[in-house]
Amino acid sequence: MTALSVLSLFALFQVVAPFLISSTAVREGMERAVAQWTGHNVTIEGQPDIRFWPEPRITLRDITIRKPTESGERVLGRVSRLSASFDLFEAVIGKPEFQDFRLTRPEIYVLRDASGRLDWANDGLLSRAVRDAKADGNGQALASDDDAQMGEVRITNGILEISDVSSGHVTHFSAINGTLQWPWLSRRLEIIADAEFNGRRLSLDMSSTQPLLLLSGKSGNASGTIRSDLFHGRFDGVANLAVHGFLSGEADFTVPDLPALMDWASVRLAGAERLKSLSFNARLVTNDDFLRFENLSLGLNDAKATGILDLLLPSNRLPRLTGTLAFDRMDLSGILDAIAPSGMKDANGNVDLHSGLELDLRLSAQQARLGPFQLSEAAISVMKTADQSRIDIADSDFETGRLTGRIATIKNEGAGGIALRLSVQSADFGNIVRELGLAGPLPIARGSLDLSLDTDQPLTATAWRDGKGSIRLRTERGFLPGVNLAGVRRLATQKTYFPLSEAGSGNFEFDSIDISANLEGGSADILDGKVISGGETLSLSGVIPYASNSLALSASIKPTTSTPNVTPFIVFIGGSWPNPVIWAISQTPAKPAQ
Repeated sequence: MTALSVLSLFALFQVVAPFLISSTAVREGMERAVAQWTGHNVTIEGQPDIRFWPEPRITLRDITIRKPTESGERVLGRVSRLSASFDLFEAVIGKPEFQDFRLTRPEIYVLRDASGRLDWANDGLLSRAVRDAKADGNGQALASDDDAQMGEVRITNGILEISDVSSGHVTHFSAINGTLQWPWLSRRLEIIADAEFNGRRLSLDMSSTQPLLLLSGKSGNASGTIRSDLFHGRFDGVANLAVHGFLSGEADFTVPDLPALMDWASVRLAGAERLKSLSFNARLVTNDDFLRFENLSLGLNDAKATGILDLLLPSNRLPRLTGTLAFDRMDLSGILDAIAPSGMKDANGNVDLHSGLELDLRLSAQQARLGPFQLSEAAISVMKTADQSRIDIADSDFETGRLTGRIATIKNEGAGGIALRLSVQSADFGNIVRELGLAGPLPIARGSLDLSLDTDQPLTATAWRDGKGSIRLRTERGFLPGVNLAGVRRLATQKTYFPLSEAGSGNFEFDSIDISANLEGGSADILDGKVISGGETLSLSGVIPYASNSLALSASIKPTTSTPNVTPFIVFIGGSWPNPVIWAISQTPAKPAQ
């Protein structure tokens, strides 16, 4: 009987409420509530619509929120339709309180000031709560006078535009649909929403026990995921939206198609076209002016790496990325393209990965691919400062030998100056020749190569022609394929000139080779060239215009030990590589064929 009486009274109140409640008072209360929340001027153009079943709810249309500025009023937001529920008893006494808001086609325009604070509200309820909130363990503390009930906020087809004062960049989200659960300002905030950004759909599922701290530019707890068809990210820890947007906590990020993501973000990074997928998992640690990636697991295509990275963000210099990464395997060519010195831009003008960023990285790999070559146990150093960029291959096993090298920008030589240093020790040059697919009589032997080359432009195929430097090749015992020295001696007595191939097949065996040359203008000027074979020494002099695959050499053969009355066998080697032409100049008296 008691329950029946309560239901009867409730029904009676629902019937008589429309006659007791002033729609004007509810409208004014709603307009006043919006103004109190934002602290700004609010205008409502449309007529209010009030209904009482199944719950009391008011709907307002064409709402505009403005903020006075020195240059005039600035529009902070517009809402095509705003509705909220209210309590009947409070409305009867003329003090309606509203909650559970529904916003249709809202347009919100936010400024992010130089300190990272989101400057949208002025001196309203939200602004005062943001200003006065304090951390309280894993939550936030707020004076009761500043607290307010919000409830559920549903958004349909909204727009959010964030303008960053420092950079001038504007971030625009459209087609926003979702729900915000925020029972009271002092409590936990949960957001589930999706939106369109730069032509792609994004989904956000986020929560925070300290939302007011985050809005104030302070550090606050946050967890959630963000995803699209291009990437998936997850974070659980402490975030800070101010200045550098620091994060501390567990994070992972996965990009299955990196080129598509870069196209979407309008980012062009030289060398990144080699990367298909990217992923990382790490514990982020923030301390003052640096962000550390601890226990980092990094995936690049099929390669995996572990290590630690620090991103330092000092106030008086460029950001600096330091750390150590150990790869199981990696494509060194792709990494060289992506993190090459600033002068090494590709033909399309793509910028290097570290533009505007200092680097000090130590990379290692069990297996590393460098063009057609396979390196093992490679140790690489990458450094970049305001004055110079440098990539060092500090050590690597290469073709049963060892390879070290450096690519660096040349100080005071402009953005394009590059210095290359390469040293190959005790390597199998037979394998090197085969891997490069080179034709012609090149040494098949173990040996060493030292190369020094400076160019005033990025390292490209044509840059070699303009480079200046030096080269030295030294080998152990081996042979030159396709060089029949006996056939050359024979034809030299019969013809003025002839192609090397006409001398017949065979191999010219030698004990050692030692050749050094200066490089300039696309040519190698032989300083000293000796090939020792048995009791003879083949000496080379002249020029090799390698840019045009030409030869202009003089070769003389004489006994290694001084022999009286023996004239060296001298020929001129010209024409083009790999089948040069031989001109006989002089020869020793006839001797047994070799």
